[in-house]
Amino acid sequence: MAKSGQIEQQKILRVFKLINLLQGTIGKPVHRLAELLETDERTIYRYFKLLEALGFVVIKEFNKYKINERPEYLSAASTFGTFSQEENVWLKSLIESQGKSNLLRDSLLQKLQLKSEVKQGSEQLFKANLGRFVDLIGQGISLKKQLWLKDYYSLSSDTVSDRLVEPVGFSSDYENIHAFELESKSMKVFKIERIGDVVLGSEAWKYESKHELPGQALFGYTGKRKFPVKLKLSKKAYQLMLEEHPNALPFMTIKNRNHYYFIGEVAQLPGLARFILGLPGEVKLEEGEEMRAYLKEQLDRGVF
Repeated sequence: MAKSGQIEQQKILRVFKLINLLQGTIGKPVHRLAELLETDERTIYRYFKLLEALGFVVIKEFNKYKINERPEYLSAASTFGTFSQEENVWLKSLIESQGKSNLLRDSLLQKLQLKSEVKQGSEQLFKANLGRFVDLIGQGISLKKQLWLKDYYSLSSDTVSDRLVEPVGFSSDYENIHAFELESKSMKVFKIERIGDVVLGSEAWKYESKHELPGQALFGYTGKRKFPVKLKLSKKAYQLMLEEHPNALPFMTIKNRNHYYFIGEVAQLPGLARFILGLPGEVKLEEGEEMRAYLKEQLDRGVF
């Protein structure tokens, strides 16, 4: 790519990141935005004017800037920025030039491909980026790897810092993660929308014995017992599990594009057993002797 093209691409990606940073209820000072975007304060003010021209409302509160999301501005935000066909093609080419596939890049390309007019706005871009964070954190949980929460904003101390953690699990609404922080040697809750970026590390968990989660209703049950289970799922069963039990996501994998698995531990057997028995021929139990015995008992009793 020509140097001028690279510069234009960097500007566009920087604006997308600025939208991300300005989202939420907590604003950020201009000097911090400049640091995070690796530019100067004058450029940040120019970007503010660009966002306002696109229909965003950037406000200043206590020397911190954020995108206003009050009800009186919702109509403006929801109708901002309609792109022409030529602009649509140009944006698509810039995003494709990013190279290696990732969820944010693919999400943007899909939206550009399906619609000639991009009306998604900041909320959709923000959610796409959060989806990428969830995917990376899920990988850290399933692979038992440490990861970095880059530029994490702490509301209590009003500071931004990088946190090295061992991710353990998500909250039921996927707004927070429970993770063991190496610096403090303690379990903490981190709000996903306050994360600047997620970087998967190469080091394996070192403090698994200290990982503690509040009672999580995986398949409707909580408890301290752990029953290991490995299921091979049909595509239908995989999709239904995602829809009906979204907090099972970190334990679900796809291999070779068309082989779907749940590999994890459940606190109690009945909830997952109901799911299995409710989809005859769609789920194969590959590992889990306790679950196998429980399923046989229920079938013999004719309970299901």
